[in-house]
Amino acid sequence: MTLEEYLRCNQMKLSTFANQYQLNYHRLFRVTQGTVTRDKAIKQVFEQLNIMNCSGTKEGEPNTSFMTQERVCISCERAGEIYCYYSHQLRELEEYLLQQGIPYYVRKVKDYWMIKYDKEAER
Repeated sequence: MTLEEYLRCNQMKLSTFANQYQLNYHRLFRVTQGTVTRDKAIKQVFEQLNIMNCSGTKEGEPNTSFMTQERVCISCERAGEIYCYYSHQLRELEEYLLQQGIPYYVRKVKDYWMIKYDKEAER
């Protein structure tokens, strides 16, 4: 059984599942997108509930929707942080921030990258 099937069978939202088992929502969301998790807590709960932790046919979201969404956020916010789960997203975002002259830094955190930017900071 997949995570999505489990949620459907139990009429449960992903956020409810995350809260009930005290799991990281963002990592669970990545599982619904087809990522195999390395998170020990998630793997343990999946094993107890007989949920598969394997990659299906899903791929990451298309670059255009990711970049479109992030450009809107960047234009509206003075400063913020963006989470990238795929290297192509990170490259595109860095390229955009450099092109716009927006100061930023990147930090690798377990299975994703966190980009913090501040449009009013000095380079």
